[in-house]
Amino acid sequence: MDDGILRAISGDGTIRSVIATTTNLVECARRRHNLSFTATAALGRALTAGALLAPVVARDGQVMLKFHGNGPIGKIYVDASPKGTVRGYVDKPEIELPLNSLGNFDVGGAVGKTGYLHVTIDHGFGRPHQSTVELASGEIGEDVNRYLVTSDQTGSLVVVGAHLSRRGVEAAGGLIVQLLPDHTEETICKIENNITTFGTFTFLMRRGMTLEAILHRILNGFDVQPIGEERPLAFSCKCSSERFVEALKVLDKKDLLSMAEEDGQAEGRCHFCNEFYYVNKERLLDLARGR
Repeated sequence: MDDGILRAISGDGTIRSVIATTTNLVECARRRHNLSFTATAALGRALTAGALLAPVVARDGQVMLKFHGNGPIGKIYVDASPKGTVRGYVDKPEIELPLNSLGNFDVGGAVGKTGYLHVTIDHGFGRPHQSTVELASGEIGEDVNRYLVTSDQTGSLVVVGAHLSRRGVEAAGGLIVQLLPDHTEETICKIENNITTFGTFTFLMRRGMTLEAILHRILNGFDVQPIGEERPLAFSCKCSSERFVEALKVLDKKDLLSMAEEDGQAEGRCHFCNEFYYVNKERLLDLARGR
């Protein structure tokens, strides 16, 4: 099944939601960064959260998330756009922790329960808007939910998850539900009860259900209708060999000559996608000459 994202709203206008499957892009991140199980679960949730947040808060721009807790995994970075492109990385991709008391990957322990979530929204014009909230638990979904409640002053529910096996990522995805004016106090409780009754998001995915089918199952009892068509999602980075060359152009001539003579090349790595770029000695000498 291809990754995709779908927006929806209830007929009575009391809730709106965005739902996404991210299995392939999380697996792509796992392979690119050689992630441990715990790091895959942590970055996978964060990538899914970024994909879900982008169409909600960024419109035509992009949203950048930085989870900075006191856990051993270090910082988690995610960059996502409403166009369906997502990328991200963690400081310590090799970190592995025992399962938590519930038998799940200990994302909260890896991220840390003390720290901050920094959210930067760039609409593509003017100055980017930055917000910072304290981490709720380090479990990613609860932290993003705290951000939404703090920024929008409205109730919400954020569910993100990833199911892994020794073969890799078997299912990943999530949804955001936001309460609009005139909702009842029972709305969130009813949705949480649906999740308890029908199973987790990744459980429903592994049963082969489509995005729209999962949406109606989790929001059972609400007259929810999709807005537009399902849109594709993918792990996609902005880096390129041309950008690497442009970055080299800001270096002093002596630094370029030093790399050319001592190393015989320049090497660079993109943090977001782990792609390596190389510039040979001849090209370095051309850059030093201003060509």
